[in-house]
Amino acid sequence: MAIPFLIMGSFSLLLRNFPSDAYQAFLVHFLGGAAAELLETLYTVSLGSLALVLSITISLSYGLQAKTDTFILYPVVAVCSYLAFCGGMEGHDEYVFKAEWVFTAMCITLLSCVLFRQLLKFGSRLRKLHTTGAEYLFNISIQSLFPAVIIVAGFAVVGYALRTAWGSSNITNFGSYIFLNIFDRLSGNLAGILLYVVVTHVLWFFGIHGTNTLEAVSQKLFEHNISVNQSLLLAGSAPTELFSKTFLDTFVFLGGCGCALSFIIALCIISRKSHNRKIAYVALPSALFNISEIAVFGFPIIFNFTMMIPFILTPVVLTLTSTLAAQAGLVPVVTQSVEWTVPILLSGYKATGSVAGSILQLVNLLIGVLIYIPFIKRSEQKETLAFQKIVRRMEQDMAAGEGSGTLPHFLHHRYPYYSYAKTLAMDLSNAMHRGQLELFYQPQLSSGGNLHGMEALLRWKHPVAGYIAPPVLIALAYEGGFLHELSRYLLNLACRDAVSLEPHIKNDLYLSINISSKQMEENGFFDKSLDIIQSYKLEHVHLVLEITERSAMIISDTLMHDMSRLKDSGISFSLDDFGMGHNSILYLQERIFDEVKLDGKLVSQLPGNERSKDILSGIISMAQSLDLRIVAEFVETEEQRDMLLELGCTIYQGYYYSRPLCYTDLTAFLNSLP
Repeated sequence: MAIPFLIMGSFSLLLRNFPSDAYQAFLVHFLGGAAAELLETLYTVSLGSLALVLSITISLSYGLQAKTDTFILYPVVAVCSYLAFCGGMEGHDEYVFKAEWVFTAMCITLLSCVLFRQLLKFGSRLRKLHTTGAEYLFNISIQSLFPAVIIVAGFAVVGYALRTAWGSSNITNFGSYIFLNIFDRLSGNLAGILLYVVVTHVLWFFGIHGTNTLEAVSQKLFEHNISVNQSLLLAGSAPTELFSKTFLDTFVFLGGCGCALSFIIALCIISRKSHNRKIAYVALPSALFNISEIAVFGFPIIFNFTMMIPFILTPVVLTLTSTLAAQAGLVPVVTQSVEWTVPILLSGYKATGSVAGSILQLVNLLIGVLIYIPFIKRSEQKETLAFQKIVRRMEQDMAAGEGSGTLPHFLHHRYPYYSYAKTLAMDLSNAMHRGQLELFYQPQLSSGGNLHGMEALLRWKHPVAGYIAPPVLIALAYEGGFLHELSRYLLNLACRDAVSLEPHIKNDLYLSINISSKQMEENGFFDKSLDIIQSYKLEHVHLVLEITERSAMIISDTLMHDMSRLKDSGISFSLDDFGMGHNSILYLQERIFDEVKLDGKLVSQLPGNERSKDILSGIISMAQSLDLRIVAEFVETEEQRDMLLELGCTIYQGYYYSRPLCYTDLTAFLNSLP
């Protein structure tokens, strides 16, 4: 949730510090400096207030996972606890929401959220706090009163005690205090800079802005080194200090933390996932100016333990190669400070005053790409397998729910794979708008071998998960709020294919299109469907709207009237999976259906199961007496076909005749019929 603010702050900082003297002069004079001030403001309220942004987003995420009723209180408690610990925003030498305070803010945020959750559980047992007849939210706020007061007051006391004991307000930012003590006995030598690089990237890996968190350490170890080198040059001596902040920004942090530019280029070269390539393309322009947040958080590298090794290893290796190059005299020592936003090649030249600096950057960039490539491959393999496994589990949950009558709610935050389901729903909606959804067609043949019709079946090949079971797609579309849009899309697609098929058919046939009772509840569903169907002017293909009986359908006078209007226009209605539910016969009583499709499970169990045979015999006899067409699904063997024929069913659909076919294969199938 923090990513939009990270990106906004990064680009605000880039635009404010773009490495061009003419541009900077323009900012200063344009509208009296208003543009520069606006960019400063955008940076301050986003990346410049990173501790506040992360405190809110982390606590909100924690609250949503803990309890939905009180989730909004978690950010309030977290921010108030943090301010109480810091002693407020006044009286300090620096702004307590700056990125340097992120480590402290995250620790206080998580601890306050854990304590608040535990105290809420304890407070919910105190029945005396409950006011009978009062509004629900009032009771929730009363139950939250004492936990909030105890936690905020507790952090205020702890913060005050620390400042009093140490005699300084600096101890409040214990993150920077701890790291300063870790580096206290280290100088700006190779050991010190390697430790600095490793700690910086470990912090980044856990979502903490390592560069800003260790800003005080950087100033202590490296800040003065360029001044020393410049003084030596003025005195006519050779510069001696290899390491500086500019040294890291120029030769190690290419594109930002973790040598993000190498990572992005490797992603462009080796990635087989379209979404990862898109991230790389979006992140590349900003990485050229050393802004890495889009790549690091978007891929993500954060909390991706497969990518932890190259993320830390690459800057360590580049530190060593750059040190060796400088010590060997292949590249001049850095003697000029360079803004961190100066792009690669130019920054190398400006820092060293030599083209050798730019060449070293290119060598380091290539080394980083080679390090990242195998880990990106491995990460994508793991990502693919994990996503496929979750999708298969969702399909299993849907199948189990259809059997039990209790369907899973994929987009409810309590569903264990909620985030994956949200991703799938978004992918499905985008695929629909991009025309990437398909219809496959499964032929229906009569006992004489003639083509009776076909059923249109939704198919979508997800770029990662492959083909996904249609019931899952329908459930995602319904919960995502675009089922009606999807139904119109599929109806248009089916009718368009039907128009193209008419030259390939010799006799009239039926085309079944699945709809659910949920779609029928939409206002104007039948009018919109009729308009779509009539706009294609079909002559030899007769449409059948196939309603699954597994979804409860309320037969009202309005529904019967609407269905009758479509029937008068030549559109038939079929009742799918007839026999599964207790409402089957009640639906037939209303005389609104023209066809029944036998329950596939009963057909599959027909050989060797006398009860299934007796049930199907009764269903077929009743349907015949009502003058209904009878279609048997899941016909996979000759034995099943012969037994159904003996019972009186003469129309079959299943793998014995044909699997579902794409449009191209369907036309070939039709042309092969006698």
